[in-house]
Amino acid sequence: MPKGGNNKAKQLDAGAESRVEANASTGSTGDTAQNSSANGQQVLDAISPLKQELFNKIDKKANQTQEELRSAVGTINKRLDDNETRTTDLEVGVSTNADAIAALESEVLNMKKDLITLKARCEDLEARSRRCNIRVTGVKEGREHGKHPSQFVATLLKDALGLDKSPCLDRAHRSLRAMPTQEDQPPRAFTVKCHYYTEKEMLLKRAAESRFGLITTADGDRIRLLPDFTQAVSKQRAAFTEVWNLLRGCVGVRYGLRYPATPRITTADGHESTFKDPRSAKDFVLREIKSA
Repeated sequence: MPKGGNNKAKQLDAGAESRVEANASTGSTGDTAQNSSANGQQVLDAISPLKQELFNKIDKKANQTQEELRSAVGTINKRLDDNETRTTDLEVGVSTNADAIAALESEVLNMKKDLITLKARCEDLEARSRRCNIRVTGVKEGREHGKHPSQFVATLLKDALGLDKSPCLDRAHRSLRAMPTQEDQPPRAFTVKCHYYTEKEMLLKRAAESRFGLITTADGDRIRLLPDFTQAVSKQRAAFTEVWNLLRGCVGVRYGLRYPATPRITTADGHESTFKDPRSAKDFVLREIKSA
């Protein structure tokens, strides 16, 4: 066979082999694609039940949460309603109480005014009931034993003050406190009610004329006669003690207390002044009398 014919035959054989290989390759790729598609479908088929189960669980949980939220919101709404009702009741109560308190405040103010008036009246009545009273201090305990207290005090005052006759006394008694049990304790004072106001004033005037207001009795007791003021008046008058101590020894100055407790000071040049409180009286004495 000629050489050219051999080469052509070889080329034909090579082309045939190439087509066979290409056909084989194409068949293999198609099989692989079919296998992959089949595997994907199997995966989807396997996932589908799981997906449905997951969706069911999510729906169930969401419904459960929704029910819990509804219950909680319902409870909160109920509490809010209760609180609103209570708040309304409290507001009504506060308004009612405020009105009642305002009325009570007005009543209390009126009662305070009435109380001040009544206290002043009681003080005045008590002072008037003591108008004819005097207090006798310094009489030793037991001097009146076996004697009528009124007669004993009347005789005591007659002898001590040098009176022509015994004063007319309605009653006399020791002060209502415990009897002293020790020697160094002062004796209880006598409270004496005179029948006549003028006689009471005369007794106090006679006692004031004695030295330092002290009177020596026949038994040796050093007694003193004092007005029987109420406790309130006594405190008011005692508040001016410091002023009187400053005025003692001031030449030409006269001073005293008007009832119930109004100090009156007359300077050496005859100028008379009255005061309402101890401070103003003290300032006046220091400024006008002591510094002069």
